[in-house]
Amino acid sequence: MEDTTILLLLQKYIKDQCSEQELRTLLHWLKSPDNHTEFDLVVKPLWNTIDKNLSRPENRREEELHAEVSLLLSGMKEQRIAKPELKSKRRLNGFYRIAAILVLAFSVTFGLLKVLDRPSPQLTYTENVSKKGEKKTIQLADGTKVVLNSDTKLRIPSNFNKEERVIEMEGEGFFDVTPNPDKPFIIKSGETQVRVLGTSFDFKSYKEDDFIKLTVSTGKVRVNVADQDLQLSVSPNEHLSINKVDGNVRKETIRENNYIKWMQGSLYFNKEPIREVLKTINRTYNRQVVLQCRKCDYFITGTHDNKSINAVIEAICFTTGLRSREEGDKIILYE
Repeated sequence: MEDTTILLLLQKYIKDQCSEQELRTLLHWLKSPDNHTEFDLVVKPLWNTIDKNLSRPENRREEELHAEVSLLLSGMKEQRIAKPELKSKRRLNGFYRIAAILVLAFSVTFGLLKVLDRPSPQLTYTENVSKKGEKKTIQLADGTKVVLNSDTKLRIPSNFNKEERVIEMEGEGFFDVTPNPDKPFIIKSGETQVRVLGTSFDFKSYKEDDFIKLTVSTGKVRVNVADQDLQLSVSPNEHLSINKVDGNVRKETIRENNYIKWMQGSLYFNKEPIREVLKTINRTYNRQVVLQCRKCDYFITGTHDNKSINAVIEAICFTTGLRSREEGDKIILYE
């Protein structure tokens, strides 16, 4: 077979472009003992062709790579000359191994030079945002359904559902994750990472909030908080609360999942600090509620049907003894 044909096949093999028939042809040529001498003649122009067309790294690294390949070629050539008395079968096996190693060396060298010189492709992101006062439902490429609560940002990388399923979120969302044992579903939010295989859960992680909260409906969820060296597993009907300020962790079993009532338009608080309650109200109604008091360590418990912000403020004032007034667009709570 002509050297140019084999040269072309070797080049296509290195670039992973060979068809099945071309691979069979190349394999047949490599296994033929008659091509033992011809192999050296083909290798040299192959290297020259690759050498002319590849993008180069800095000179020092290029010289090192050339030296490594030259040493490999030299060592294999001496090995063949030193043992001419080998039987045909051993000679064939040895040559085939040499050929495979050499082709692999070219593949690795070619790829390495390209990687060193060419910047890796940068990820692009699609951002889904629910504004204050609104909710949004989206479906991801893997079939996972997400309901975003008010003032939430969900960033999806361009490689999502290819090698991995990783997204970024700031805010609150209810996730119904499509099962895939080979690709765990991972949510990154600041220093917190949530990892699941296939489950449904509510995850709340607003940057301005003092608490990270997770409530699992089905399946199991693993939570990692890097800056607190914390790793926890949360099971169905369990609610997890992590205080970002003092590191306090509370996990409790719940009979009814009231923490996802926001999807039906209700507000639910369970011994919630009043400052955190007002953050939720501000996001839900897109209004600014300001707390002005000396003693502000109130805790709020209860469910509000969320018919109006005035009704919610009235209920808070009734519980705490605070009073309210409006100043422009602001609502002031005071003693």
